Amino acid sequence: MKRLIIAILCLALANTLFAQVVFKFEDGIYDSALKAKVERNVSNLLSEINNAQQRNDSILNLRNVTMENFARQGLQNLWKTLPFRCVSKMNVQSCLKDATEYEIRQIPVRVVPKDDSYRGLLQKELTISFNRDGVITGVRMSLDNNSYQSLLMGDAKRIDDIEERRTILKFVEDFRSFYVEKNLNAIYNIFDENALIITGRVITPNNVNSAEISDQRKRVIYTKQNREEYKKNLSRIFKNNRYIHVDFSNIEIMRHGSREGFYGVRLRQRWDSQKYTGGNYNDDGYLFLLWDFRNKEQPKIHVRSWSPAIKIKSDDDLLSPEDFGLN
Repeated sequence: MKRLIIAILCLALANTLFAQVVFKFEDGIYDSALKAKVERNVSNLLSEINNAQQRNDSILNLRNVTMENFARQGLQNLWKTLPFRCVSKMNVQSCLKDATEYEIRQIPVRVVPKDDSYRGLLQKELTISFNRDGVITGVRMSLDNNSYQSLLMGDAKRIDDIEERRTILKFVEDFRSFYVEKNLNAIYNIFDENALIITGRVITPNNVNSAEISDQRKRVIYTKQNREEYKKNLSRIFKNNRYIHVDFSNIEIMRHGSREGFYGVRLRQRWDSQKYTGGNYNDDGYLFLLWDFRNKEQPKIHVRSWSPAIKIKSDDDLLSPEDFGLN
């Protein structure tokens, strides 16, 4: 009996040690109290992620993690659709700072799909944002670091230019997570009330696998929408689909040539969704976003336009900030 009790205790201890993940800052944060608070908070978060994945839990137990409600709900929604685990038991990263928040990047994680419908990469990196009080404000899958650094610097000429680029890149990462999380309000609120939104859908002949037909036989339907219409239609998409996976690549950030504070973002978007009824839809296209940073506290998107990759023959077919008249 004694041996059995010891064996059970050893097994419980081994499981606890396996799931314990430690985070430490390498540099970039010099307030010792804030540093210790965030290290403890992030360690608790990463440990619970590994614990929950090990237990195969559908909900994270975040009672020991200090997070904003928005970030907490977003992470829970992400976890329900795309569970993952932290790869390393010890994580050491720098602290990055912008005008309002701090960021931790490059935390390696591995996606643990629930079924075979997931077609994305398994190896990813996590980004965690927190405020000056050490409260976590966001958890999202990252762009790869080389792309991030290249896009951040680009042709930036001023410090505030770099800060605006960081905010844009944060939204690009958030935007991808918002679709996976089905976070309708977050997407709605980032658009200007008079935003121009153009969406598209690739239509293929019935009873034919889209991968087996030529581009010439595919038909594209475009829809011009305002913000309210987009929210209504997106709500229906979220309701009807079990999974939505969105991947971004080929990202470009362009300053407007004549209007201060306006930026264009071009990126390639690959969409893959699975309905509750079992049907799948996927497309591959280019997304253009026109950002307005004249109000630096609340930047807004004025234009969102999508074009299918099959219609893009050269860079001349892609949109730029100067293609749109601005008041």
